[in-house]
Amino acid sequence: MDLGLEDKVALVSGGTSGIGLAISKRLSGEGCKVAIAGRERTKLERALAQINRAQGFVADVREPTQVKALVENVIAAFGRIDIVVSNAGTHLAGRLEDVESSAFQRHFETKVMGAWELAKCVAPYMRRQGGGRFIVIIGQAGKVPQANGIASTISNAAQHAFVKSLSDDLARHNILVNAVCPSRIKTPLTEGLKLYNEVFLGRSLEQQESRWGAEVPLGRWGTADDVANAVAFLASDRAAFIVGSNIDVDGGHQRSIF
Repeated sequence: MDLGLEDKVALVSGGTSGIGLAISKRLSGEGCKVAIAGRERTKLERALAQINRAQGFVADVREPTQVKALVENVIAAFGRIDIVVSNAGTHLAGRLEDVESSAFQRHFETKVMGAWELAKCVAPYMRRQGGGRFIVIIGQAGKVPQANGIASTISNAAQHAFVKSLSDDLARHNILVNAVCPSRIKTPLTEGLKLYNEVFLGRSLEQQESRWGAEVPLGRWGTADDVANAVAFLASDRAAFIVGSNIDVDGGHQRSIF
């Protein structure tokens, strides 16, 4: 299936490893010119070595001035931005008493304010060029609140509200805003990850998966490529009437009905 992505320009934040790297590879494979953003030059260089038609940009999305410079530099390098994938951020585990307020603030700034700044900076360009795609990667805690993941629950829920509100604002300009929501995906992040209801806490991912996989209707975990495939679809012409939505990539694991 031709997704119509040839020569589109895609900016992927948090694109140096895991899901972000898989997304960068997938979009490049579909013919996109990819701008990968990350905080560490060394990780950027490792990622770029694996991807054709890509350039790396050092930026911390928690810093508005760096986000502004990032967007301007990508425009200068490629002439336009057709697709933004806001993927920066990670899971912040812990109950209320476990999480320092400063850690929660940094987490929120990365996942929510980072996406906010990206949208503010890129939307004017997308309006002028007649449209674009803005896709946010949101973890499951935003739909399934967790006592031991309260910080991620709050930030991810805010991301869902942001996606829906932003889609209402930008749809009339043919800028389609959507979310992809992964769960039970094998990535560096999930190595050794502990969940509140897991009986094998502290064991290896392979040991844990025998139990965790039982919670997934498909009976297995997914891969970062599964998430990347959903992103490529939403970025494509095939998703031209999908806006303000979220696609769960979780093997049926999440129990929320909306």
